[in-house]
Amino acid sequence: MITKYEPEFESTKNDHRATHKPATYLGWDQVEVTTLPTLSAMLAKIRASTGLSQANLAQLLGTSLVSVNRWEREAGDPSPAQRERIHLLYESALKPSHNIRPYQLPETSFQSKGLQRQPTLFDIQPSEVTLTDDPLSCIFQRLANGQTFHPDSTETIQALLLAHQTGARTATDPPNTGMSAGKNTYTYDAHTYHTKIPPQGIAELLAHYLPEGSGLILDAFAGSGMTGVAARATGYDSILNELSPAACFIANRFTSSIDPTLFEAGVNAVLDATRDIRRQLYTTKCRECGRDTEILYTVWSYRVLCNHCEAEFVLWDHCRKYGTRVREHKILTEFPCPQCKATVKKSKLRRTNAVPVLLGYKCCRGGQQEITHPLSVEDVVLIERTEQHPPVRPGYFPQTRLPDGINLRQPARHGLDSIDKFYTSRNLAAMSHIWQAIHRVDDMNLAAYLAFAFTSLYQRVTRLSEFRFWGGSGNSARFNVPYISNETNVFLTFERKAKTILDHLRTTAANYRGHSIVVRGSATELDYLPDNSIDLIFTDPPFGANINYSEMNFLWESWLGTFTDIAQEAIINKVQGKNVMAYQNLMTVSMRECYRVLRPGHWMLLVFMNSSKEVWNALREAVNSAGFVIKKGDIFDKQHGTFKQFVSENTAGFDLVLHCQKPIGHHATSNLDQVETAASIRTFCTHYKESLPTQVYLHVERDAEIDYRKLYSEWLSTSLIRQSQLVDFAEFRRIMQEIAVVVPDDNGHRIQEDK
Repeated sequence: MITKYEPEFESTKNDHRATHKPATYLGWDQVEVTTLPTLSAMLAKIRASTGLSQANLAQLLGTSLVSVNRWEREAGDPSPAQRERIHLLYESALKPSHNIRPYQLPETSFQSKGLQRQPTLFDIQPSEVTLTDDPLSCIFQRLANGQTFHPDSTETIQALLLAHQTGARTATDPPNTGMSAGKNTYTYDAHTYHTKIPPQGIAELLAHYLPEGSGLILDAFAGSGMTGVAARATGYDSILNELSPAACFIANRFTSSIDPTLFEAGVNAVLDATRDIRRQLYTTKCRECGRDTEILYTVWSYRVLCNHCEAEFVLWDHCRKYGTRVREHKILTEFPCPQCKATVKKSKLRRTNAVPVLLGYKCCRGGQQEITHPLSVEDVVLIERTEQHPPVRPGYFPQTRLPDGINLRQPARHGLDSIDKFYTSRNLAAMSHIWQAIHRVDDMNLAAYLAFAFTSLYQRVTRLSEFRFWGGSGNSARFNVPYISNETNVFLTFERKAKTILDHLRTTAANYRGHSIVVRGSATELDYLPDNSIDLIFTDPPFGANINYSEMNFLWESWLGTFTDIAQEAIINKVQGKNVMAYQNLMTVSMRECYRVLRPGHWMLLVFMNSSKEVWNALREAVNSAGFVIKKGDIFDKQHGTFKQFVSENTAGFDLVLHCQKPIGHHATSNLDQVETAASIRTFCTHYKESLPTQVYLHVERDAEIDYRKLYSEWLSTSLIRQSQLVDFAEFRRIMQEIAVVVPDDNGHRIQEDK
């Protein structure tokens, strides 16, 4: 019998993906298929036939190494679009000639980094951009039009509402599978922000719920604007509502576009205007050939006092341990005091002042080889001269005092009590010169994009950038002053981030079709939107106390000159006097506004995760009291864990997507299920009678372990719908360990045995 393969994810007639049948790519109409191998078997066949490593296959699929490893171990599931790409590669691998190339896969707006070399900065000689003699007014004020930000002045909220007077058709049911989308795209990497959601995953959900390819989408807590990116790239219109001025600026730039060659010209103009100060600030002499060369970075270490003998020493000199590979080099957390030999803990040592201890550069050895050396006398003199007489551009760097805050207390405690002190004198001078040059660009869109590159530097060029032997820097959602920091060259970092933005402009932004408007305002007051005017809501609200957004955005907003009004910030924050009840009240008002503006029968997709039952109960109560019905909960796997998840075993992971529908007509609210929690978790465990999912750590030396984070998310997804009693992640983990004894079998699986 000749049958046509119908993939699992081609479900209902109202699913937009059903119009893109995988069979059309490789002629599956003529292929006899009776059974399909497991996902693990397909991936194994692809890799065996092509010789691709897991990392290479991940790059080809536009996903992460972690995800491919999970899928091969059957410890996770790809999204429908990723499953389609795997099917295509599998069918290609079965053919006699299986020379797999990226162009054989369906095109995507969200290209994976490294698939093909994109032209980079300076590869093309664009037309010149001339800077004005005098700086212009503040970029943020030039960009904002009242409370709205939009790439085209002809676009207004009223115009979008008028274009969508008739509601778009929506899906009647949630999709059958969860979502998996990685962070390894040009777009995701273009600019940092806290808790960004990969837009390619959002795009798949938009296509499911608005299957005809049109509709008006709202993100009430828009953040960096990834919902708008997904909407514009797939042809939908969107309104992005956001309280933070910094987030509004970032979202506006992410959802705008510009000729890449013009952006290149602007970057060139800024670098040309700052060439002299760059040479003045970041020049050293090569120790091998004696020629002038550019400093890449300088390592700074605090001097500390032993908490046993009070001896003062430079931490860097005594806390290093070198391995055979760079990845094995470590900054020790415990080591003997050089004076009294007592074991000291780094975190307990009192700091005095920071001193430069090492710098890196490239010179006569050629290629990409980096050379590190202790500072020369000339290097020290340069730093001292810069510290004493900083060559800053007056008026083009912030001196904003830090207010009290959960995340702002630690830097203030170490003397960084104003934003200018977040930088070394050298880096502050460099930032001020670049910022002034950007304000000399007359074209508003270009100036805003250059400011987009500037703000993408965020913590990387501050004293908060922790030194790592293997390079890179983290922009964590907290302000922490490290004992050993990395003073990176501001100009080189600006160039590097400009290149990532250029990649985004040449891929995702080049394919924008839908329209988007950013509105600065609180989700508690969506009064610019009429009742029943929105076709779909996709939003990622603040996760309780997990991230203090207004505090973490204070660095950006000090440069932009406009700050968040914290009165309506939905957050749990002791400094603001907001407990879980205050958070619940603000979320309830926000959910009621979302309910009001959404069309009946349509959907709100709420992305959320927290390790606290109180926060989950607050969110559920807010959603229920607004009138929504939670129809389903799915894992949204971002494919990369956070640093906090690695160091804290009680930090939850795996965001949930709550599929919430606004019912047509009255809906009675369900009462809380009184089933005892341990019994609920025991029942949940029966789904894993043979094995429990495990977490394998590919990038750190750590044994595989049961993936309690995934289990917690899956348990929550059912408990929220059933209105069951909830528990904290730590309590869930304890109950799970009591319920089952877990031992490895011969194949490395984790087997559950009842106690």
